Amino acid sequence: MGTVACAPDEICFTDNSTEVRIDFKKVVYAGTDSAFTENDTLVFAQISALDTDSIFMQDDTLTSVILPLNTGNNETTIVFDTDLERHTLELKYQRTQRLISADCGPEQIIDQLEALHSTFDSLVVLQPVLTEPPTTNVEVYR
Repeated sequence: MGTVACAPDEICFTDNSTEVRIDFKKVVYAGTDSAFTENDTLVFAQISALDTDSIFMQDDTLTSVILPLNTGNNETTIVFDTDLERHTLELKYQRTQRLISADCGPEQIIDQLEALHSTFDSLVVLQPVLTEPPTTNVEVYR
């Protein structure tokens, strides 16, 4: 009689993620005709999600951050508090579930990421699909 084995973990592998990567950037001007961007380092007193008690970071210095999105909603508002100012970033996205297999269960796919509102100077959505390993989804400039 043969042995019964579980499905290998590779079958349940997915490259989808429910976390967004945000990079902080600044524009550096080199003379009057050219400019380039470089990483900006921000000191945060706290990073949290609006309308929840979720606090993601406290007293940290960052050039980028990976944060979970609200998978029960199509929008998440993230609040970035520094000692001097408060910024908010409201993100909107589509959520889709798909069954990988009966053994693995469903996976959540988040795509069509866009910024509805931001108090940062400007931002760019570079990657509207959330994947693993995380790539930069949003660059914010202050």
